[in-house]
Amino acid sequence: MEVTQAAPRRKLAAILSADVAGYSRLMEDDERATLDTLQECRQIMRDHIVDHGGRVVDFPGDALLAEFASPVESVRCAVEIQRTLLERNVLLPEHRRMSIRIGLNLGDIIEQDSALYGDAINVAARLQAIAEPGGICVSGTVFDQVEGKLPVSFTFAGEQAVKNITKPVRIYHLRCEVTADQRPSRLHAMPSGPTIAVLPFTNMSSDPEQEYFTDGLTEDILTELARFRELNVLARNITFQYKGVAVDLIAIGKKLGAQYVLEGSVRKSENLVRITAQLIDARSGSHVWAEKYDRSLSDIFVVQDEITGKIVGTIAGGAGSVIARTGRATVGRKPPDELQAYDHVLRASMTPNMWSKEEFQRSKAHLQRAIELDPNYARARQEYAWTVILAWLFRFDETALPRHELKANSVRSVQLDPAEPLAHRTAAFAYFFGKEMDFFEGEAQSALNLAPNNAEILVQLGTLIGFKGEWDRGVELVTKAMNLNPMSAAGWYHTLLHYDLYRKGQYQEAVDIVKSHPFQQMAETQYKYVAAYGQLGDRRKAREHWEKCIELESTWSAASIVEILRLWNFEESYIEGYMQGIAKAGFLVEG
Repeated sequence: MEVTQAAPRRKLAAILSADVAGYSRLMEDDERATLDTLQECRQIMRDHIVDHGGRVVDFPGDALLAEFASPVESVRCAVEIQRTLLERNVLLPEHRRMSIRIGLNLGDIIEQDSALYGDAINVAARLQAIAEPGGICVSGTVFDQVEGKLPVSFTFAGEQAVKNITKPVRIYHLRCEVTADQRPSRLHAMPSGPTIAVLPFTNMSSDPEQEYFTDGLTEDILTELARFRELNVLARNITFQYKGVAVDLIAIGKKLGAQYVLEGSVRKSENLVRITAQLIDARSGSHVWAEKYDRSLSDIFVVQDEITGKIVGTIAGGAGSVIARTGRATVGRKPPDELQAYDHVLRASMTPNMWSKEEFQRSKAHLQRAIELDPNYARARQEYAWTVILAWLFRFDETALPRHELKANSVRSVQLDPAEPLAHRTAAFAYFFGKEMDFFEGEAQSALNLAPNNAEILVQLGTLIGFKGEWDRGVELVTKAMNLNPMSAAGWYHTLLHYDLYRKGQYQEAVDIVKSHPFQQMAETQYKYVAAYGQLGDRRKAREHWEKCIELESTWSAASIVEILRLWNFEESYIEGYMQGIAKAGFLVEG
């Protein structure tokens, strides 16, 4: 019996195209669980589509295609889908959370036997590909129909050429009114437990030069607390702005969003130390716990453990108490055999606003001395290797990166203290620059497992993970770090996001985020403007920043950018796309 095909007919329709962000990674992590979650998400989307008068056309792979007669209803449906999935994700562990990207377009299509064809579908798929995970991207034709009719706002993202479409497509990112605790960045970022602010301890010693010791002790306690998944520990740069300032702890807690505040003081005299610490409930101002320690200086690490254990056991409860009781044998930083080595490590400490060639040399000298005093002091080796990396990255050391020495110190640090997350972080960097990606993955994951709420580790490793092509995973880690440390001005916090926005064709946003980068006097910052302005067609601004690159580095050329991107292990396809922006700005790679 011959099957008669229905005659094709044209119609105007709103097309919804959706897919799962980071689907390949989810499948690698847990194939069965990912398929189960995908089925649940599909059912949620199907229900909302039907409720809003739409029709599901196809479910290819991890994607979905649907049509609507009304563009207004298509937007309402997309918003409801994202809100429902966000609320659902709250109930799931991080590795099971699934984020959907949605693209919406209004255009003329051909329907035959329930299947849809036409350029309007291709445009919707393109919009979906550049939407944020958990986000919605719409075309100008949809925007024109729904503007002012729904409680949503749009951000114009410029025009983009789409394959087989004659005219560029206007692109808008939709922002619906989602409460703070529903936003994807919050869902992925913030631990569920209490938030604690560790204020800088006060130096009560008669010698003001002992300030380094007091600050170092505070940082050590903060670093130890950041190991615990049960706690959300605010980053150093947030709390150290209150150093030497009389504060209202209730007001500070409210401003920083912290339920608890730790404050204290240190008095050091020869080989004796007195440490006072008190934990305050910032909601009421009441003392939760207070203690005074009069100890030999050699017991400083025991005191740090006791303070950390008391805090976790008191405010995290349950599992936190169990973890706290396990002590340094399982989670703590391994102390040195030679106490003087610890003193040199503390003296080597630097903050970004102190960075200079002289400061890096001073820091390296202290760390080298610490290693001489105690060759088996893991922290000294780790911090020495990390200082070498920073000095090289930020051009305070013009010599070539000593990869062998870097790898030797960082790997030895891990061997000496396998429970130290910063050691694994630094080893990950050594392997990354050595192009040993399997070893990089192992060390990076170890660091993230050991310190899940350390903003510094999250943003640094998230950046490298994104650079090598795992964009969704990298951005998720960086976003989590930014929520833990919203006041950071460190370059790490903006770099990956610039490249990711560029990748998605959001060139104006790629420009805007570079403006918040603290290291504007570096050619590596300035060329980012050139690429984005090149894509935006603003050659005048691109040239201004190119000239700044040459002013900062006289030998600068387009080839310099390729060299940098390859150094950071970007995929060749990404480098090609990035250099298109440089070429559009008028600067070509020679040869």
